[in-house]
Amino acid sequence: MATLAMAALFAVAILIAASLTVIAWRRRREGAGFAAIAAIAAGATWWSLATTIPLFSRDPTVVMVAISLLYPGVYLVVGGWWATSRALTNRFWRLDRRSALLLSIEPALATIAIITNPWHHLFIEHVQPTAIDGAYAATFGPLFWVHTVYCYVLVVISAVTVFRMYIRQTGRYRGYLLAIIALLPASVINLTGILAGGRLVDLTACGFALSAPTMYWVARHSTPALAPVVHREVFQNMTDPVLVIDPAHRLVEANPAAAGLLARLGISDDDVARNIEVLLSQLPENAEGDYVLRNVRGVGMDLNVRVSPLLSRNGEPAGSILVAHDITEQTRQTEQLRMQLATIEALQASLAEQAARDYLTGLYNRRHLMTELASALEGGTGFTFVLLDIDFFKKINDEYGHNTGDDVLVNVASRLISTLRPGDVAARYGGEEFALLLHGLSAGEATAWVDGLRHAVASTPMRVNDADVAVTFSAGVAAGDGYRCPVSLIDDADQALYVAKANGRNRVEQATRHLARGVSAARP
Repeated sequence: MATLAMAALFAVAILIAASLTVIAWRRRREGAGFAAIAAIAAGATWWSLATTIPLFSRDPTVVMVAISLLYPGVYLVVGGWWATSRALTNRFWRLDRRSALLLSIEPALATIAIITNPWHHLFIEHVQPTAIDGAYAATFGPLFWVHTVYCYVLVVISAVTVFRMYIRQTGRYRGYLLAIIALLPASVINLTGILAGGRLVDLTACGFALSAPTMYWVARHSTPALAPVVHREVFQNMTDPVLVIDPAHRLVEANPAAAGLLARLGISDDDVARNIEVLLSQLPENAEGDYVLRNVRGVGMDLNVRVSPLLSRNGEPAGSILVAHDITEQTRQTEQLRMQLATIEALQASLAEQAARDYLTGLYNRRHLMTELASALEGGTGFTFVLLDIDFFKKINDEYGHNTGDDVLVNVASRLISTLRPGDVAARYGGEEFALLLHGLSAGEATAWVDGLRHAVASTPMRVNDADVAVTFSAGVAAGDGYRCPVSLIDDADQALYVAKANGRNRVEQATRHLARGVSAARP
């Protein structure tokens, strides 16, 4: 009767352990802990199967073989529990080759001792009947006790690892305690059996098989995705400074990176409370989001601070989390880049300006003049166009030399620049010809203005090489009203200029349609 009861117990244990092996193995890709629990369950299944044989066999040789065969299950249970403890406390843990090799050393030695046991009997001394219907149990030798000490040392190390994690957690992570409690029944049963000295049937496998589902539940429900991201470890190891502030602006907690930041800001541990208030004063009231703080506390440090509000369970404000990032170097590089871009833009503008200027006189060149004329015509604003030509310029070149001629051109250009109003345009049109774009003047007003300029130039000889050079110019004036094409406007001003030269030079003529037709007819 007792044998049948024991057999039923082992059958239940085998069914539970085998089912859990399949379930946990299917979820092995979700984390290393599921594979470790599958190892525990598989070991308990094998251990239970091997332990069942002595219940029904009364042949000492068969029982000895069965007991020898159960130890692979023991190795899996003990090694699986060690792996489970690592997976529960470190979500990134994976069994590497070194750990696997170290774990296999003792099982390999124990296996050698078991295989050679018939010759030395140092692992299992003999088997003998128990009080349970005469079922056989083993009495063990010194090598078995060495193996047992190793197993319990590994189990204790694993339990301590999990317990240390337990005392550092709160709330649902306290489920770690269940993993330790689940280990106790199997350990008690195992110690009772082996200390009985062959008088009791070993029920250890049943204990592990029945406790394995509890460990599976811990792995599945007490940790997200098998192993928790322990908030304390994450908080302590974040590279960005993190500060937790209560509603009264008091520092509640700071990670090591934040402590380092406060030290760089010259804030000592004794001075944190007062200076945190100073730091927070740079943020708006009820701040939320990202803020850039410049030159914090005058130490030349720039910070990007992200403020996230903390709410209690009932939705009341519970403080704020500040995540700071030192952007001093980034700010410096950005400012340096901004200055470089400004320099490049200035150089581009300078190059563009130089490309639009005449190299000798510094006035705008003909290409730029055409752009300005087209813009003025398109804008429809009132303006007057003037073409002027230095009289007898060839004679000046022949008598005084080309260098003197260049000096005359520069001098006339200087007079034009000094006389123009803001917004007006002066350009060198070609050779000794210049062009003016006078905004807001009618043809009559422009004619009078240019004639005044002509009189000033003619009445003031230019001093060149210790000699006074008389310089005069002739000009043609054309109002921009009614024109759509710059070329037509230039042609009319040019015709007026030819009229001025034909009428004796050193004079200003205004373009008219009658004048234009007359000049055209008079040209060869």
